[in-house]
Amino acid sequence: MKIQVTIEGEDLNEIIKELHGLLDKNREEIRKILHILAEEAINVVEETKVIDKGAEIYIKLNRAINWKYKQQK
Repeated sequence: MKIQVTIEGEDLNEIIKELHGLLDKNREEIRKILHILAEEAINVVEETKVIDKGAEIYIKLNRAINWKYKQQK
């Protein structure tokens, strides 16, 4: 499969209008693509390494908050 994108026009407004028209005419296909991308993003977030890293960051943040709170007392 080959996808070629060309942008013609000297005026940015002209390019935006053309892009808007393309998006407007292909709403259902764009929805399908966004749905696939959203599912993939969820799968990535659910990966063990990502969850472990998130937990590590949460623990560090929680400790920093507790330390700051204890300092203020």
